[in-house]
Amino acid sequence: MKRARLSARDRAVDVLREVERGGRATSSLAANAGGLSLRDADLMRELVLGVLRWRSALDREIAGVSRVPLPKLAPRLREILEVSLYQIRHLDRVPHYAAVSEAVSQARASGGEGAARLVNGVLRGVLLLPAPAPPRPGAGAEELAAAYSHPPFLVERWLARFGEERTRAILSTDNAPSGLDLMVNPRFGSREAIADELAREDVRTEPSGLSPLALTVRSGNPLRSPLFAAGRFTIADVGSQALPLLLPPGTELVDLAAAPGGKSFAALALGRAERTVSIDASVERLRRLVDNRLRLGMARALPVAGDVRSLPLPDARFERVLFDAPCSGTGTLRKNPEIRYRVTPSAIERLARSQEEGLAWAARLLSRAGFLLYSTCSLEEEENERVVRRVLERDPSLELAPIDAPDGLRPYVDEARFRLFPDARADGFTAHLLRRR
Repeated sequence: MKRARLSARDRAVDVLREVERGGRATSSLAANAGGLSLRDADLMRELVLGVLRWRSALDREIAGVSRVPLPKLAPRLREILEVSLYQIRHLDRVPHYAAVSEAVSQARASGGEGAARLVNGVLRGVLLLPAPAPPRPGAGAEELAAAYSHPPFLVERWLARFGEERTRAILSTDNAPSGLDLMVNPRFGSREAIADELAREDVRTEPSGLSPLALTVRSGNPLRSPLFAAGRFTIADVGSQALPLLLPPGTELVDLAAAPGGKSFAALALGRAERTVSIDASVERLRRLVDNRLRLGMARALPVAGDVRSLPLPDARFERVLFDAPCSGTGTLRKNPEIRYRVTPSAIERLARSQEEGLAWAARLLSRAGFLLYSTCSLEEEENERVVRRVLERDPSLELAPIDAPDGLRPYVDEARFRLFPDARADGFTAHLLRRR
C-alpha cells in the first residue's frame, strides 16, 4: 500500500513497531506524518502516545483473553490490538464497534482471515469484561504501577520519597495528553501578539507562568505556520526556557549539552547572557541548533562540537556555566512515554556516574565567584542531590548558592535547589546552583 494512502491508525501501528524496536516516538511520528491531513496527523500522535502511556495495562487486558501469548502474536497484531483497545478504553468519540471493525480490517490486510478472526475474538472478549477499576486509596507500589503502566521500582521509590498524594499526581500527569511548548522570539513582537496571530491560524495557545516567552499549544499545529519558518517562535520545553532564569545575569554563558538550543536561545532572549558558547557532543543535534540559530537570527549563540570531558575551552575563565545533563528523563514520561519501559535502576546508576564526572569537568570552567547551574529532567535522587553532594565533596572550592528566581519560579525553589514536578504546566525538572568560592 502506498504511504500516502495509509490511514492514521495504520501509521500509528507502524510507529509503535518502530518504538518497540528501540526507536523514539517523537522522531518516528515526525517521519510518518507525511501526506496526512492535520486532523489525521493529530489522531496518529494521540494513538501512539496514548498506547505508549497505557501499554502495560492494555497488554494485561489483551493477554487475559487471547488464546495466543502476546510474544507469539504475528507481527503488527499486538499493536493493532493495542490501538483498538486504547480507543475503546480512553477515547469517547470513537464507538466501540468502529474501533473493533477497523482493527479487524487492519488484521485482515496484515495477516489474512486467521488474523482477523483472532483480533475480533480478543476485542469482543475484552468488551464482555468490565473496565479495570482505579487503584484503591492506600494502594501499594505494585497496584499503582499496574493501574498507571509504570515500572514498579519507580513507583516504589516515589512513594518513599514523595508520599502517596504526590506520587499519584505524578502518575496521573504522566498519562495525560501533553501540549507542545513554544518560545516566542522577542525580536519580532510580544508573546501576546504571536498568540493572536497563531489564533487566526487556528492554533490555540496559553501563556505559561514559568517563562515570559513561553506559550503552550492546546490545539492546532504551529509547525505548519509561516510564523515558525520566519523565526517568530521556536519549539522549546518550558522547563528549558526557565533554566536560564535561575542563573544570575552575565555577559557570557557556556551552555553544555546545548542542542537543539532552547536554553541558549532563552538565555539570550531573556537577557540572562549577551552571548553563549553552545556545546554539544552530537553533531547531528548540533546541526539542529545551527538551523534554529539561523532561523531565529540569534547569531550570538556560538555552536561548538565537543564533549564535556574534553572541552576546547580554557579552565577557570567563565563566569556562567549551565550543564543540563543527559539523564533518565523520569520527569518527562508524559512527552516521552517509551522511557518508562526502558529505564532500570542500573541505568540510573550508570547515568549518575556519568553526570558526576560531567559536572566535575563543567566546574573546571568556572572562574572565581562564577556560577554553575546543574539540571536534569529527572526526579531521581541519584541523578540530582547525590551527584551534587559528591562533586562538592571532591572540590571544596565549590559551594551551593541560593537561587534568586523570578516570582513565577519562586514557589519551586528551596534555597539552592529548583524542583518542578510534572503537572499541567510543564515536565519535571531538578536544578542546583553552585558557585566558586
